[in-house]
Amino acid sequence: MPISEKYLADFEEEEIYHVYNRTNNMEKLFLTDENRPFFLKRYKEIISPFADTFCWNLLPNHFHLLIRIKSEKLVIGHLQTKAVEALTITERKFLRIANLPTTDHKRKP
Repeated sequence: MPISEKYLADFEEEEIYHVYNRTNNMEKLFLTDENRPFFLKRYKEIISPFADTFCWNLLPNHFHLLIRIKSEKLVIGHLQTKAVEALTITERKFLRIANLPTTDHKRKP
């Protein structure tokens, strides 16, 4: 299912953003104490190559992040270390917009 345009935002490199999200109907986001470290681990794996995190707050039904988007050069450098098959659709689109091929990347060992 495609994402509605109203939920998409353009992030500018080197800019700082307050990112937040909440659950529906005040449902709990973190059901156990183990959910928070898992969230932070996955967040670090997925977001760290693209943004620096200044602070975060994980509340029962929502979270807040204060981040700065990394430079285009750093993002491209990270993406070029990934195997082409490991790139997401969004990452491939980003490389095409930056006029870089998505077929000549180094293979991850």
